[in-house]
Amino acid sequence: MVQQSDNSQIYSSKPIVMIGECMMELSQYGDDKFHKGFAGDTFNSSVYMKRAFEQLNVNFMSCIGSDTVSTQLLDMLQLEGLDNRFIEVDEKRIMGAYMVQTDNQGERSFLYWRNDSAAKLLMQNLSKNAEQALQDCQLIFFSGITLAILNDNDRAQLLHMLCRLRNKGVNIAFDPNYRPALWENEKVAQNAIGQGFQVANILLPGMEDFELFGLRQRQQIVKFLNSCGFDELIIKDGSKSVFGYSSDACCEVQVAPNPAVIDTTSAGDAFAGVYLGARILGLDMKSAIEKAAAVAKEVTNHRGSIMPQEKFKNFWKGYKAA
Repeated sequence: MVQQSDNSQIYSSKPIVMIGECMMELSQYGDDKFHKGFAGDTFNSSVYMKRAFEQLNVNFMSCIGSDTVSTQLLDMLQLEGLDNRFIEVDEKRIMGAYMVQTDNQGERSFLYWRNDSAAKLLMQNLSKNAEQALQDCQLIFFSGITLAILNDNDRAQLLHMLCRLRNKGVNIAFDPNYRPALWENEKVAQNAIGQGFQVANILLPGMEDFELFGLRQRQQIVKFLNSCGFDELIIKDGSKSVFGYSSDACCEVQVAPNPAVIDTTSAGDAFAGVYLGARILGLDMKSAIEKAAAVAKEVTNHRGSIMPQEKFKNFWKGYKAA
């Protein structure tokens, strides 16, 4: 996926599309206080990619309602510099919502209200020329959560579309982001996520995702994924290390632990967005992992999925200057 640096202007202008669900997020501050925001794994990745690399043409693709909260999301997309041309609207649905609570170690628990989420009907509301427009993209990113919220027919339709796009030269990136509660059963999840691995040429799983397949050793995982035909594989081993594999490179980056974690929400999403953006702009695999890991660590210093914009700008400016 690495592009030559002298072509960076060309690749900056070509669309990058993140497909998934965005929900209203209620983050707990104190016993009875909550902060309202917007979040969803691929949405979070799109925000952090754009914040880190303003020159990239980052798009979020989803389906929303016509309710007030959905309209507020469009305002946030504009504020973050994200393109909304791939946003579909379902007049009969609303945006999903969830509440996130964190314990003293920063670990999360969630309560969801998403049964009527418009994002579940993305494929049924997809405009006729959407696939043609996606052919112009340099990268499309989706996740296991993107797959989990769709019904069987819509999930198959999305996977077939992504397969066609990959065959036409579009890079497809996939993070399995396995969440057991979202799936009917393990067999359905294994089948769908397994197809996701085969459709994508860039894979960004975490070690814990492979418990679904009964795999716990890294070498087992690499062997399992080799049969899928990836071009690039990034394996995140929690707060320990990140491993990168491609046909011409292999590396390990040890992750500096954060002894004062406040909230781990969206750290992995931020990693994915920054890593992919860095690779698009020509950074080598190891350097891209280092940048992504630094952002992910900083995200854990803040509550909620999306850290305040100004604080991110200050962090990123200081990080680049260091």
